[in-house]
Amino acid sequence: MEVANWLANVEKLRIDCTEAASEDCLPPHQQVDILMREAEDIRRQGKGLLKARETKASKLLEENMVGEAFQRNTMKILEYLVGNQISRLGIYGMGGVGKTTIMVHTHNRLLEKTNDGKVLWITVSQDFNTQRLQDAIGEGLGLDIQQEKDMRKRATKLCNCLMESGKFIVILDDVWKHFDLKEVGIPDKADNFKLVLTTRSFEVCCQMQCQEMIKIEPLSHIEAESLFLEELGSEVTLNLETRPVVESIVRECAGLPLAIITMARSMRGVTDVFEWKDYLEKLRESDMGKTDMETQVLMKLEFSYKCLGNHEIQQCFLSCALYPEDELIDKFKLIEFFIDQGLIGRLNTREKQYIRGLTILNKLVNVCLLEVHGSMMKMHDLIRDMALHIMSVTSIVKARKGLRRIPSEEYWTDALEKISLMENNIEEFPLNMSPNCPKLSTFLLNGSLFCEVIPDSFFIQLLGLKVLNLSGCCLKELPNSISNLVNLRALLLQYCPGLCRIPYLGKLKSLRKLDICYSVRVEALEGLEMLVNLRYLDLSHTRIDRLPKGTLGALRNLQYLKVRIVNGEDITNFWALETLVCYFEDVDDFNKFVRVAFEKRNNPQHYNLNVRQEELKDYRKVNDDAQFENCERGVDIATRSQAIVSVGGEINGSGVCILIPQDVQVLRVVNCDGTTNLSNVSLLENLEKLIIVKLKNLWVLNGGQDEEIINIRDSPALAPTPLLFPSLRVLIIRKCPKLKYLFGHGPKFYLPHLREIAIHDCEEMVGIASPPPQPAPDLPSLEKIYVSGCDKMKRVVESEWLPHFPNLRDIILFYCESMEEIIRGPPPYMPVEGISLEWLSVRNCHNMRKLFLHEWLFHLRNLQRVNALGCKRMVEMISGAGQDQEGVVMLPKLKHLWLQDLPQLKSICRVPITCDSMEILMVIKCPELNRIPLQLRFLDIEGLPHIEVEGEEKWKTLIWDHPNAQALLQSHLHFRWGNCILRGRHESRSHMNYFSSHVVPAESFTGQRNLEMSGGQG
Repeated sequence: MEVANWLANVEKLRIDCTEAASEDCLPPHQQVDILMREAEDIRRQGKGLLKARETKASKLLEENMVGEAFQRNTMKILEYLVGNQISRLGIYGMGGVGKTTIMVHTHNRLLEKTNDGKVLWITVSQDFNTQRLQDAIGEGLGLDIQQEKDMRKRATKLCNCLMESGKFIVILDDVWKHFDLKEVGIPDKADNFKLVLTTRSFEVCCQMQCQEMIKIEPLSHIEAESLFLEELGSEVTLNLETRPVVESIVRECAGLPLAIITMARSMRGVTDVFEWKDYLEKLRESDMGKTDMETQVLMKLEFSYKCLGNHEIQQCFLSCALYPEDELIDKFKLIEFFIDQGLIGRLNTREKQYIRGLTILNKLVNVCLLEVHGSMMKMHDLIRDMALHIMSVTSIVKARKGLRRIPSEEYWTDALEKISLMENNIEEFPLNMSPNCPKLSTFLLNGSLFCEVIPDSFFIQLLGLKVLNLSGCCLKELPNSISNLVNLRALLLQYCPGLCRIPYLGKLKSLRKLDICYSVRVEALEGLEMLVNLRYLDLSHTRIDRLPKGTLGALRNLQYLKVRIVNGEDITNFWALETLVCYFEDVDDFNKFVRVAFEKRNNPQHYNLNVRQEELKDYRKVNDDAQFENCERGVDIATRSQAIVSVGGEINGSGVCILIPQDVQVLRVVNCDGTTNLSNVSLLENLEKLIIVKLKNLWVLNGGQDEEIINIRDSPALAPTPLLFPSLRVLIIRKCPKLKYLFGHGPKFYLPHLREIAIHDCEEMVGIASPPPQPAPDLPSLEKIYVSGCDKMKRVVESEWLPHFPNLRDIILFYCESMEEIIRGPPPYMPVEGISLEWLSVRNCHNMRKLFLHEWLFHLRNLQRVNALGCKRMVEMISGAGQDQEGVVMLPKLKHLWLQDLPQLKSICRVPITCDSMEILMVIKCPELNRIPLQLRFLDIEGLPHIEVEGEEKWKTLIWDHPNAQALLQSHLHFRWGNCILRGRHESRSHMNYFSSHVVPAESFTGQRNLEMSGGQG
């Protein structure tokens, strides 16, 4: 088209010259000047067209790629580049994963689509500089800028050329770091201009302001095997003996196309099975030597490591390779390992160290050197091989290799810095072995030793050790030579069940971490008071009940302390303490600590404080990563004849009270008989979980008793104080024999974040709140209500409460003898979609005759699951519907209906109910039930639900509204005989997992009556 336009301009110029000779409109010299300028413009256009023709992009050589993911990613990239949604696209992933290959295919497809060659491929590479990149772009555009030395002018020429070229796509391959596009001459924003970059770093995509980012993942095993065989070539025939070895080799390549292709090509011509096995062993041992795998794969991956730049981050990355292959590593354990080694130890608080550790992990994830799996981290097999290759001279890594003996002394060279033998089966140490490794700093034997002793000679020459991990070993005692490891920073002895003796520790002045938790036979530690640099001490679940007087007082630098019994005075002045888990025997001692530490703002940020007048049974989990994951600042109180009050609250007249820190998140109160309500507890702004157990005098959580008549207008001073737990999310109450209501008479109670209420075995419990005219409690976030063993409770909620519970989804009842109905009264005036209920479950509520009224059907559009079991007097599931009822009744989302042990149940509903989403229907031991009024999707045979009844005779008695229902459902039918299920044609019962996974949390039912589910269901 452009050539045709140019030819037309040439013809027009010729005609203009001919006409100018016969006309006198302008002086001849002016006519000549105009025509000469037009001729020069046309000549310049023609030269540009010729140059563009010479530089028109041509297709690039393509590598073979297989798999749906490759096709899907290529199509997705093409859609972005052809469409108009975005102008800047980032493609990222680990080295060798196929980013360039995908973009080569994309580049070639674009050339086929556009025909004008306006797709520019530029390889940026690691040694990037602006001038070379400008030269490459200029060459691709047919623009000679090499003579221009001014960088700004060069950039301007490139930018103008790209903007004037119409629709143009620039692909920048292998970008290692971000740069300013304007400085190079790439338009920041321009119509019809698109930029694509490939990189190993998610951060680079973000810094280059890519609007969309696509991560290229490794191939699946099937795709990897297909690519391997394709590259291996048809001339190689695999026999039955060779094929499993080949499959293992492919698995070792871990889906990385570069490794798969390299390995396959290097194996061409190999026919003997022993050669295949030898290659496999080398791969497994990360010992490929000077082969293609090293030069073409590991060395290429190593660029990512070198580009980290920061030595601290590089060392953290290499530390990850000390764990076993394919290990999922808890990210917080990794950070602890970094701290133990001193890699992020220069920061003065654990919180800052954790922040730095998470930042380092994010960096490693963003450059595709680590993978995220929920809260766990994982290292790709070949990335790990690369790390081991880097550490090959300075490390021995034989983690989870099935070793039965320590590597012989010849392998323990003076260059060694790190040894990881974790998770092996080492049964003996060679006697008198004394390796001479002065640089060895990290020695990991955790989970490996099945012998009872280590020779005393072993550690004599390992004086440089900084981290020694013997956790999970069967040792009975440690060698005395450990006492001389004066450079040791971390001694880890967790979960050593047989360990009885630890030698004198007083010389370990560099020790910062001592962790012997769950080493249950350790009774004493000698020299602990000398460890003045100790930052982390965990003695939980050992036989060390209390430390000698003065020991803790000497350890003023502690940041993390987990011990059994403490004296409050010993830890009051710990200025650096961030995490504290301990047990106070004396209430006054506990109060003294809380008053001093928390009023002076010298308190730990993360704690679990126990005050008991009985044996401490367990330690509750506390993480010191507050802002990151599941941190609890908890107080656990189990003491008699005491009231509770927060630090800022007023102490009652008798002065008998327990002080509660104001920033507590979890409060568990047991046997505090002096507590009648929580009105005296002042603001606990951070409290998220409140557990109340066996408070025998608690009659109301907050508010007045139902016998009290309080006129708030006339007597404002008598109005009870509202419950001041604005952040409360979970409320669990168990075995409080006098409790009648959670919220008594008084003002409207407002708990904006409360999500779960669980009430168990409260024999006098009548209701969640006093009935009308008491205002309904306002619980806008409430999602779940569990009630069990409350024999006087007749209903769960009042219908007029539901507008105040807009997110209530689950109501679950167990063993409530007097329970008559779940919701009392007809539906309130509110939109049909205003009720969120999804799951109703009732078990062994023998006074209940119905689940709910027919009028509620129109409001339960979100109902998905209904369970009714063991309710001896239930007659109707849905009552009140007449046979002459008009209109279609629908439960459009109902998926599961489970009816069992209902001897008087005669009806589900008297009118048909359309249930298009039904997946599971169970009717077991309901002898009086004959009619099933459910309208199912009988036209969709595959979509019909799983049906379970107790036997064939019962099945024959069931009457369906659809005339062919029994024939259509036959293939979906399962019979139950006792506790066994005889299945129909469909063998899979994965959908039954619902009944085993959707249960009330175990903690909510501790100490209540046994719950048994027939046939293992429920």
